[in-house]
Amino acid sequence: MNGKRLAAIDIGTNTILCLIVELANDGRFKVLDDLAEITRLGEGLDRTGRIDPEAERRSLDILRRYLDRCSELGVEEFVAGGTSALRDAKNSSEVRARLKQQLGLEVRVLSGEEEAAYSYLAVQRGLTLSDKELLVIDIGGGSTELIWGKENGVYRLSSLDVGSVRLTERFLHSDPARGEECEAMVQAIDRGIKNLLDQWGSCMGLTLVGIAGTFTTLAAVEKQLTDYSHSEVHGTRLALGEVRRQIQLYREKSIVERKKIAGLEPKRADVILAGAYLIERIMILWRAEQVIVSDQGVRYGLLYERLDQLKINQLKIC
Repeated sequence: MNGKRLAAIDIGTNTILCLIVELANDGRFKVLDDLAEITRLGEGLDRTGRIDPEAERRSLDILRRYLDRCSELGVEEFVAGGTSALRDAKNSSEVRARLKQQLGLEVRVLSGEEEAAYSYLAVQRGLTLSDKELLVIDIGGGSTELIWGKENGVYRLSSLDVGSVRLTERFLHSDPARGEECEAMVQAIDRGIKNLLDQWGSCMGLTLVGIAGTFTTLAAVEKQLTDYSHSEVHGTRLALGEVRRQIQLYREKSIVERKKIAGLEPKRADVILAGAYLIERIMILWRAEQVIVSDQGVRYGLLYERLDQLKINQLKIC
């Protein structure tokens, strides 16, 4: 291809992702690298309302490593979006100022609605599902985005303040988690989702698509992938029975024991139970027996938006 090289960075509550691509003039792209690290930027945020200095340091170190990799690959342009943690934190502007000062990285904080729209765009372009009404589910560390899409695009969307890190810190204080803790968490999840269903009205019969780390992790655990593979996960189908099997698996094990499960990233071992419950409750309340797993999330949405902008600019020049 030998075209312009671009990096799309998604700074989340739990994970920071960096997609590095080479662009072609016809709108196609080649993935050069797809980096993912769990930094837990939002650790303690639900309790304190602020990003912790140690969490900021971890995230800055990973971003510095990503930028070094971008430099090696000759990246010319960066697009970076911050989600729930940077949205909610009282000290978000100071953290972003330090990222700009120390790394030269400009980070745009995405609203919940923007995050949902990027997630939907990634699914729309990354999977062949154009003839179906979709419910795209993006479970993050601090929030969950739900997008109802029709043939002509996004119909309705919502961002709920329930995510795998937030729920774990709020409800799951024992190791292994106690039954009453799980029950209290499920009730909180159901309240949020049922309120949304009341607002949306009749929205059953949708094709469910799940993006982000919780979904890809459950798919990797089902396949027992000792080394994560984008191609083996993207587009696979996760059944409700398998989600329930994994919930029981995580409930029976301590965090240390979960770290030995094939397919489960050890840094995700403490929050995977909350994430799996979120998936189960959404599937049950939407009466879905399976969900399609997408390995392409917000970072791909940011990329597709930039590709569209470049096409428009080329047309103007012509």
